[in-house]
Amino acid sequence: AKALVHTVAGTVYLVSPGVFQRYVQEHPQVAHQAKQEGLSEWQWIQKRFEKLQLHRKQSNGLNIWACEVAGPRKPRRLQGYMLPDPAVLFDEMPCDNPYLRL
Repeated sequence: AKALVHTVAGTVYLVSPGVFQRYVQEHPQVAHQAKQEGLSEWQWIQKRFEKLQLHRKQSNGLNIWACEVAGPRKPRRLQGYMLPDPAVLFDEMPCDNPYLRL
């Protein structure tokens, strides 16, 4: 549940906003560009990611998908982006996370 990248339903699932917040931690130079556009750093990165159009949208046009994490603890929901082409991140697609479901 704490990972920022999962595999579910044959896709790659990026947890939002966590994956973008982590990117900003690793690349602090984006702060200047985000500030120029009046956005927080992670929101600026997220908007740039959406413009790449690598993710699958829902039928209602929403970008964000919800996943439920099942396990020994209380069920939890994650919000994130689904990448239908796993080759964007992986040479070989790992098995789906058995603890996640859309």
